[in-house]
Amino acid sequence: MSGYIIILSTVIHTPMDLQHIHQAIVTFHGVSEWSVDLEDCDQILRVACTENIGLELVKSLERMRVSSSVLEVFDENGISLQNFVST
Repeated sequence: MSGYIIILSTVIHTPMDLQHIHQAIVTFHGVSEWSVDLEDCDQILRVACTENIGLELVKSLERMRVSSSVLEVFDENGISLQNFVST
């Protein structure tokens, strides 16, 4: 069961950027699902996982030269933890 839903804005220019996102995500344990909305202007990355990995994921993507930022994090009750997110 996922405890957190993390919403990130990303910048994806090439299919390789999408592959880098995949490579970064699989390094985190507890991710149950993820998706990217390429039709959205912010190319929203949604990650469901057991821990709040938002900031660590941004750093991992940065090392792969994929720009991203955490927009919002929701806990298991659907409550926004936005006040606790620093980008």
